Amino acid sequence: MKKITLLGVFLVSMVGFAQTNKQKIQTYFENNRSKYGLSGQDISDLTIQNEVLGSGTKITSCYVSQRYNGTEIYNIQANVSIKDGQVLRENNTFIANVAQKVNATAPVLTMYEAASRAYSQLGMGSDASFTQIENLNGKTILLSDGVQEDPITAKLVYQPMGNQLKLAWAFQFYTHDAKHYWSVRIDALNGQVLDKQDLTINCTFGNGRHSEHNHGFNFYEAGFKNSAESVLEVNAGSYRVIPYNYTSPNHSPFQVITSPSNALASPNGWHNANAIGGTTAGLIFTYSRGNNMLVQEDANGDNGTGTRADGGAELNFDFSYPGPTGIPNTYTNASITNLFYMTNIMHDVWYQYGFDEASGNFQQNNLGRGGVVSAAGDAVFGDAQDGYSQTTPTLNNANFTPTNDGVRPRIQMFMWDLGAPPTNFIMINSPAPIAGPRAATTNVFEGTDQIPVPVAPNGITADLVLYTNVPNNGTAQHNNPITIHNACFPATNGFELSGKIALIRRGNCNFSNKVKNAQDNGALAVIVYDTVPNNPVRLSMSSTGILGITIPAVFVTKEIGDALAAEVANGPVNATLEVPADLYRFADGSFDNVVIGHEYGHGISNRLVGGGLAGCMTNYDQMGEGWSDWFGLMMQIKAGETGVEPREIGTYVINQPNDGFGLRDFPYSTDMGVNPRTLVDSNLPIPADPADTAYRYKIGEFWASCLWDLTWAYVEKYGFDADIYTGTGGNNKVMRLVLDALKLENCNATNIVTGRDNLFAADQATTGGADYCLIADVFTRRGVGLNASAGSANDCNDQVEDFTAFPEGPNCTLGVNYFQAKDMFRVYPNPSNGTFNVRISQYVGKVSMQVVDINGRVVYNTNNEDFNVEKTVNLSHLQTGMYVLKVNGSEINFTQKLMIN
Repeated sequence: MKKITLLGVFLVSMVGFAQTNKQKIQTYFENNRSKYGLSGQDISDLTIQNEVLGSGTKITSCYVSQRYNGTEIYNIQANVSIKDGQVLRENNTFIANVAQKVNATAPVLTMYEAASRAYSQLGMGSDASFTQIENLNGKTILLSDGVQEDPITAKLVYQPMGNQLKLAWAFQFYTHDAKHYWSVRIDALNGQVLDKQDLTINCTFGNGRHSEHNHGFNFYEAGFKNSAESVLEVNAGSYRVIPYNYTSPNHSPFQVITSPSNALASPNGWHNANAIGGTTAGLIFTYSRGNNMLVQEDANGDNGTGTRADGGAELNFDFSYPGPTGIPNTYTNASITNLFYMTNIMHDVWYQYGFDEASGNFQQNNLGRGGVVSAAGDAVFGDAQDGYSQTTPTLNNANFTPTNDGVRPRIQMFMWDLGAPPTNFIMINSPAPIAGPRAATTNVFEGTDQIPVPVAPNGITADLVLYTNVPNNGTAQHNNPITIHNACFPATNGFELSGKIALIRRGNCNFSNKVKNAQDNGALAVIVYDTVPNNPVRLSMSSTGILGITIPAVFVTKEIGDALAAEVANGPVNATLEVPADLYRFADGSFDNVVIGHEYGHGISNRLVGGGLAGCMTNYDQMGEGWSDWFGLMMQIKAGETGVEPREIGTYVINQPNDGFGLRDFPYSTDMGVNPRTLVDSNLPIPADPADTAYRYKIGEFWASCLWDLTWAYVEKYGFDADIYTGTGGNNKVMRLVLDALKLENCNATNIVTGRDNLFAADQATTGGADYCLIADVFTRRGVGLNASAGSANDCNDQVEDFTAFPEGPNCTLGVNYFQAKDMFRVYPNPSNGTFNVRISQYVGKVSMQVVDINGRVVYNTNNEDFNVEKTVNLSHLQTGMYVLKVNGSEINFTQKLMIN
């Protein structure tokens, strides 16, 4: 980590511009304050926090903060759109009657005292020594705690609390283990925590518990070398990577790509952090660092200085990857290189569509092109192979920590074993009829009791012996013969166990006790077998306390154990216990370009929503996961592909085939038989546990489904252009449209309906509404029609869907043959008890109808039937639930969700 000193200075040329817009905004609110129920005092101290220009819309989005006596009301904001010198529209969350709601005008606690309270109450200790690094315009302070180099941001604010505005100190800081980035408000009068959010966006996508698949050994090698610092002259570089428009090593071989940087976004290339044309040696690097990124390994999870891939003076980053059976530290450089490449590609591509310096992008040097300027800049820290070598590894995750513009964020890519196949730790050598591998799991005994299985070719080879003991006494199973092999009591065949591999039945005592009893009788290793038939849980044996275990132990299914026990009864069974040479160890998240794009996408959306303020996407209705899925997927589109083809997220990291189910409930597809999501599916109750983030994915998957439909509607209308930087196809148009719409969002007020409406607004400002009907049709088809409601932006369970078509706009072209005008079609009643009427206004001809269930199975099908305006479809034989009706005919392509009660 590097010390960050934020200067927070905008270009001088922007000052006069800001003053002009401020006057217009002040006049607007004075003329409209009664509309919002605001007093003159409520709007007397407005300030423009940032101004961002829409790349296509040419709208200047002014992010206006509400203040009282110069103190900001925390994240209370208006987003005011100005174009051609006029206020076009605005969204605000301003609070009325501020003067009556504030509780104080001066703090009781100093900033340092409040920082100590924040640290103490968030488990950071109470003995930190805080010092000031920088005072930003007298409002925002940067602090050091004397331990970590990442700064603490601090400012005095008013925190909304019900009908009160409480004076508070607002802080943002990493925890010392770097697993959280807290945004917390501390009461400036009494030191209580008023509100807090963890801004680190973890995308675990699943269970992620390492105990489900524990290899029991550590691959980390200490003493990584520090790469050379810099050279005066560098070339454009070459990188052995997965090309950005392929997902993973399962989708494309590695290729050496030369000179991939973009001259507009990265005019000095990817390894030079000078101003344009600068030659300062200390800012030119041969390793995985430059103006946009610093990527290094962080295997021990401390966010410290790990190894960095070094390409030498020629910037030749050509490192091999042996596959998921390789030991991670043998391909660390390959992992770093792909992460460095893909994040720089994301920087350069999205720069073309408006994520530039003035819009808050991530660069060490802003090259004189606007945005917040700081001494260290805000290039992204990238951590590869994060945390896998810790005593308790951090696995099955990827995250992004958004920060304020000018402060360095962090992307962390982890190793994944969530989809690792069962490991064949056991090889039966004889007798020949049963010879072959057997799957097993290792134990997760506590501390030094966890003895790793030896690695091939140094395995333990011996005969199996069934552990025998007296039946359990003093229990309900007294004298029960099934307990005589559970090793809960001293062995009655201790002599036979010595020098052998003990076979033990599960049950009646702790796993560690069983292993210790076998060890005390001289066993070399232990195989414990399950008692639950066809158990779907891949159990890893656990324990509490340390017994002094010195031998390895593995666990197998009941079916495997019963078969081995039966064979042992017939004669000697010889086996080898070892880690196989072809062990599947990990999928490295740094080789999944969609996951990288997803995480970097969190950085884009978090900088654009709210105008560069971290913490503006913490409301329950925000669609960050959806934007991020879309950012990742947009990089993958290739010529010849279609929208109906299923697109999965994360098949590589969870070791599924490329057409596997992935990490989402449904693949992304314009075919509603594949992805049937409508607005109602985005509902999920507000979680009782703040750590429960399932609601984010419910809302996100629906939003990404809409954006994916929108993408292919644009491609259908305007064609596809493979030039992702400067092309003019539908894919390029929609990329610009979505970024322009993001700039119209307001801090912690975004929801699915505002997202839709901002797309309308961006299209209107860019084209005069040429694509109004296209956008309307996309959203109406998925239930975000004219009367749809997102409810409160802070309630993720109150979305109400509606399929009412929007009024036809002046530029609407009904001839677009991707989504037809919905006022031609009607299905009623819906929901029903199974009988539906399908009406197609003024249509007479042949149609084909198909109904599919949520699993994609066809449950009703007719072909080329005569149709005359309306037809009744009887589906009463089907079970209650959701289905999708697809109707096709001459120039007709219609899809509708059906609900059977």
